[in-house]
Amino acid sequence: MRKLFVLFCYLVALLLFVSACGNNSDFTDSAVELGEEFIEELYNVDDLGFDLEDVDSMIAHQNEFSSFFTEDEFEDLSTNRFFLMPLEAANNQNSTISVENIAFVRYDRDQVEKDALDFEHSFNLLFIDQEGNEVDEIEMNGQMTVVDSKDGLKINRYHDSEIPIELLNP
Repeated sequence: MRKLFVLFCYLVALLLFVSACGNNSDFTDSAVELGEEFIEELYNVDDLGFDLEDVDSMIAHQNEFSSFFTEDEFEDLSTNRFFLMPLEAANNQNSTISVENIAFVRYDRDQVEKDALDFEHSFNLLFIDQEGNEVDEIEMNGQMTVVDSKDGLKINRYHDSEIPIELLNP
C-alpha cells in the first residue's frame, strides 16, 4: 500500500511539473505575440498624411499604444515622443514603412519581478517611396520585459535602437 501511495505522489508531482512547463511555454508564446503585435502596430506606417502639428492627433496616436504597456512604461515612452518617431520618419522621408524579420530571443536577467520574461528582439524597417522603390532598410534591435499583470500581459520595459536621427529630420 505504501509503494502505491509513493507512486501516486510521484505521478502527481510529474503531472504538476508538466503542467507548469506548459503554462510557462504559453506565457512565453503569448509574450512574444504581444511584442510582435506592438512592433508591427508601431512601425508599420502606410498613411503619410498624418498631421504632426496637430497636438490632439498626436496625443490620440500615442494613446493607441497604452494597452500594450504598464502605466509607468507608457508614460516614460510617451513623454519622449517615442510613439511618434515612426510617423515623423515616414513623413520626413515621404516613404511608407514596413516591418520584416521580427525575431525574439528570451534571456534571463537578474530581476525582482515575478512573472516577468525578458527578451532581446530584432527586426528590419523597410522604407518604400511613392513609386514602390525601397529607399532604405534599417536593422533595429532592443530589449523588452513582459509581465503578467492584473490586466493581462503588458510590456514593462521597452528599449530599441530607435530610428536614426537623420531620418527624423528633413
